[in-house]
Amino acid sequence: MNAHAGQSSAISFTARSLLAFVLEPSLPLNQWFEALDAWLARSPAFFASKPVILQMAGLEISLLEYRELLGDLARRHIRVMAAENPNRTLVGPHLPPIVSGGRAVSAEKLLDAETPDDEPPAASRASARTPAPSSSLVVESNVRSGQSIAHLEGDVTIIGRVASGAEIIAGGSVHVYGALQGRVIAGVSGAPNARIFCRAAKAELLCIGGSYVTAEEMDPKIEGRSITVHLDDDELKIRILD
Repeated sequence: MNAHAGQSSAISFTARSLLAFVLEPSLPLNQWFEALDAWLARSPAFFASKPVILQMAGLEISLLEYRELLGDLARRHIRVMAAENPNRTLVGPHLPPIVSGGRAVSAEKLLDAETPDDEPPAASRASARTPAPSSSLVVESNVRSGQSIAHLEGDVTIIGRVASGAEIIAGGSVHVYGALQGRVIAGVSGAPNARIFCRAAKAELLCIGGSYVTAEEMDPKIEGRSITVHLDDDELKIRILD
């Protein structure tokens, strides 16, 4: 009897570095959720369909409270893909997996994930990686109400108007050559020198690196003016250009 060996199958897998948002809950959780809800009221699509990691260092909560935290985030359409530094009691088969070794990256220094197969893990997280070039996105049209444009790899330039209810999210700086009536969130990739430029300021929200100002908090003198926005010691500074 002749035996015929079937074609062997192979499993192909690779390692890849991806950009994720990191949320750091703090106690009391009800107050933290109030602040989160205030943010989501201004930018409802900010976390939608994006990978999110929970930073759990120093957060002493029970397993029941942890499950409730995950459920409350899911109801806000925030999908947690992993947790960093959780308490040992908050680890289980039906809970987000643990990740470690992550670090903040700038838009100019997004890391390439490909490393040699024989390279030790410590080296793969440090200087052995080569920086990937940043890129810019140019939109040559108006951004309509309800639209959300996200480009985490670099700057965003809008040649047109950003309508009320529209949102621009950039890893680097944002340039708007027209009226800015919607929301702009710059520097989400950790770029410390990210800026916002616009020709006519009527924005609902301006944000760089987690620091933000709403329309209600802005000086009325800047309305309709050409401005630049930058961070100075975690505080937003707005300067009139004309």
